[in-house]
Amino acid sequence: MQTTTEKFGTTYDAAPGIGLFDLDFEWVIEAFRTTGYVYFSGFGADTEAFKRFSEKFCTEFRPYVGGAYSRETIGGDKTLMSVTGHKLRFAVPLHGEMYYALYRPSVIWFYCATPALSGGETTVADGIRFWRMLSPATRELFTSQRLKYIRTYPDGTWQGIYQTDSPEEVTAIAAANRMAVHFGEQRTVTTEFLCPAFVASPDGKHEVFINNILPVVGQERAGSTASLVRLEDGSAIPDAVLAELQAVAQALTVALPWKSGDLVMINNTRAMHGRRAFADDQRDIYVRLGDAAFPL
Repeated sequence: MQTTTEKFGTTYDAAPGIGLFDLDFEWVIEAFRTTGYVYFSGFGADTEAFKRFSEKFCTEFRPYVGGAYSRETIGGDKTLMSVTGHKLRFAVPLHGEMYYALYRPSVIWFYCATPALSGGETTVADGIRFWRMLSPATRELFTSQRLKYIRTYPDGTWQGIYQTDSPEEVTAIAAANRMAVHFGEQRTVTTEFLCPAFVASPDGKHEVFINNILPVVGQERAGSTASLVRLEDGSAIPDAVLAELQAVAQALTVALPWKSGDLVMINNTRAMHGRRAFADDQRDIYVRLGDAAFPL
């Protein structure tokens, strides 16, 4: 097992006559494991090549059951999906994938079928550096209290989120993720999940700030009550702490420029990701949620 390095991110630019499947896969794994993500630029991959290449590094891909949004599947493959919001153009703040649930993928893959005309970059940031840049008081807050994610969906919505019309199946999904679940009188579904705002890196040498605080707070400030995040005692995360998180996120954000056929594999145990806003309707990015076929 390689030790995590201070370097964050690796970009592999295509060279003449070299395709994705000509790359040294052991080199890719080492770069992924040690730097947090690998961006493959200029290879001009099509969707099938993206699927085959990602399958070289993951043992399993999962559908988006219990995710924050309903996602469209691509070509009938439940493990190949549109990104959150798909044609919606809003920015998505940095976050870890599915950190509001116990079971989340270790590898996030994105593939650019068509980039936005302007903007729309996928963003990444190093959760190790993020934790280190937080003030001692903020680190103490998140060390002393876990986060509580509260998610409520009306009848007609939760069926898409959980990909079932069965309350019993929703209960089973919640139990597997150690969530409390409540069914309201109007067939609403509410879940609560407790987890820390940070995790240990796989090599055990670092604390990694990775969670879903910023997008959930953003949704609430926009008027949504579908997803909320609170401290474990039920209190709101202080505004000063949220401002600090936003400032650190801005300082650490790296934007992936996207050309058609580019792809990226992101370590969901270290790197948070998001996206920048865009104004057109042509952006088409696909995602796969995988489990690494190699030790992290």
